[in-house]
Amino acid sequence: MKKAKIEILSLTILFFYFIISGCQPAAVDNDDYPVHDTLTLIPTKAKMVCNRDYYPLMFSLFDNSQKSIFCVMYNINSYEYDNEVTRLVDRLIVAHERGVVVKVLLEQSDWNSDVTNSNHKVGDKLKSYGVDVRYDPLTVTTHCKLFIIDTLYVMVGSTNWTISAVNSNNEANTLLEGEEIALDFIGYFEDLWKNSFDGR
Repeated sequence: MKKAKIEILSLTILFFYFIISGCQPAAVDNDDYPVHDTLTLIPTKAKMVCNRDYYPLMFSLFDNSQKSIFCVMYNINSYEYDNEVTRLVDRLIVAHERGVVVKVLLEQSDWNSDVTNSNHKVGDKLKSYGVDVRYDPLTVTTHCKLFIIDTLYVMVGSTNWTISAVNSNNEANTLLEGEEIALDFIGYFEDLWKNSFDGR
């Protein structure tokens, strides 16, 4: 009986040894996956922009822009009537007509025809006024909602340009102010831009 208990205990210990040893992470070549021991933060000013605060702030940022507006959006709905979304689109056009460099990168996909069609309609409108508009590859989902203004301000967060997002959804965004962080985001924008298409 005592011998049987010892054998069961030995088998149990052996079982857990193999389970635990099997859970150890595999060795990784650090050249392929660099490990960062510290998180490098860029000093910047930040402001929380949630829910109904988004529209008036974006309107003001566009109207006060001097040099550039770089935009990456997942979804801009197309509407036939005046509303907050159409006014934001119009502010991009007005900024372009004032001489501000406006570049807009929109999502298009081979699986979501609603988003693709509405982005194409808005893109066509912007292009008709001379705004530089491009689309991501069909097989890539660009879910960003990102604006970089005058290499100084960055708005990044959850708000798509839809009536529900602007008027009723709970949405969370952050406005960042600082040239260094803006330049980082411009680098990201340029990577997306060079892999995008000016046609469909």
